[in-house]
Amino acid sequence: MTQPSLLVEIAPTVRKLANGITVLMEPLPHIHSVAAGLWIKTGSANERSEQAGISHFLEHLFFKGTTTRTARQLMEAVESKGGHVNAFTSREYTCIYAKTLAAHLGTGIEILADILKNSLFCDLEKERNVILEEIASNEDVPEEYAHDLFTERIWPGVPLGRPITGTLESVSGITLDDIRAYYSAWYFPENVVVSIAGNFDCDRVFEQVRRELEGIPPRSASSQRETPPFSSGHHYVTRDITQTHLCFGFPGPSATDPQRYVYDMLSNSLGGGPISRLFERIRENEGLAYAIYTFSSSYLTTGMMGVYAAVAPENLEKTIRLAFEEVRKLRDEPLPAAELETNREQLKGNLLMALENTSNRMTRMAKGMLYHGRLLTIAEVVEAIDAVKAADIQELAQGLFQPERCAMLVLGPEDGASKLDFAL
Repeated sequence: MTQPSLLVEIAPTVRKLANGITVLMEPLPHIHSVAAGLWIKTGSANERSEQAGISHFLEHLFFKGTTTRTARQLMEAVESKGGHVNAFTSREYTCIYAKTLAAHLGTGIEILADILKNSLFCDLEKERNVILEEIASNEDVPEEYAHDLFTERIWPGVPLGRPITGTLESVSGITLDDIRAYYSAWYFPENVVVSIAGNFDCDRVFEQVRRELEGIPPRSASSQRETPPFSSGHHYVTRDITQTHLCFGFPGPSATDPQRYVYDMLSNSLGGGPISRLFERIRENEGLAYAIYTFSSSYLTTGMMGVYAAVAPENLEKTIRLAFEEVRKLRDEPLPAAELETNREQLKGNLLMALENTSNRMTRMAKGMLYHGRLLTIAEVVEAIDAVKAADIQELAQGLFQPERCAMLVLGPEDGASKLDFAL
């Protein structure tokens, strides 16, 4: 049972500016720092194929200077005070954020607002080359490249399946006019969430956010995305590398699917850490892999759950066979009570310990608003995890772990397609 003291929460504040921007604030007076982020509900899943990577390209250009500051001045304003400012792009959102000491939050908010409102999008060609080098470097990391290839195979021909950075061809063709048009299409108040967590005064900070951002003209737009079908099947990609990199997986829940907690328990039991079934069987008992784990992604309309392993080419067949044995066990036998509780406590522990970081709290609030339209309380998440039963996990495994629902991608040094002929 979860101790009641773990569920005590300081209720975050949710406010809206007159132009439609949502402001989320969670004051934590017992710490020294504050994390503030501007979250924009757009990412690579919103891109046309010929402009793949434009969300990420725009993120880079945000830091090249504004009408009031050079690139160095933007960074120096925060970094010189012991904080940092950065951004990241995902498939469904972009975040520009700053983490500062409490005394310097005002500077952080000012810089974030300047970036959002006044960016010049200059140094296009220089930053294009930086991104092309980033794409090349990603392809030089087999683990990351295998994950990208796997995602492309399970959602072929749709934006959700493409790499967030785009391709060498698509990024090479993006123009400044494309950048400005994309910014205009997606960076409007109703699509922006401001999330702040840490040591600050809500009223004073909200007033600054209002001064900085309420002048952005209001506009709304609607966008609907179809649910892409999950493409199963086996794929082998030959590459001159030392190890063989394996990904296999199954359809997963959307970000709002009530079943997501059952998926989390199933995934964690299979490969969530050093006491998971795959880790113990394949790494500890057999010594076949250094890295083996489960991974999952949940989006607005769909999701996936998968397994990754890196092994010597001669160990691929055995690794797949043993991994499938563990998958079948979860399908055929209920999770023992002790293992069920271990996995439950792991998930709750990960959730609760993450709350000790202001960036995690800031992120958690923003994602709740972007995906659910509200803030999920810690208590309701813990309650949902506590409600998962062994029978729920087995029922999910029985429906999910079927041959026709399995996708597999292998990136390796030789043509080993015949090694993928395994029955699940």
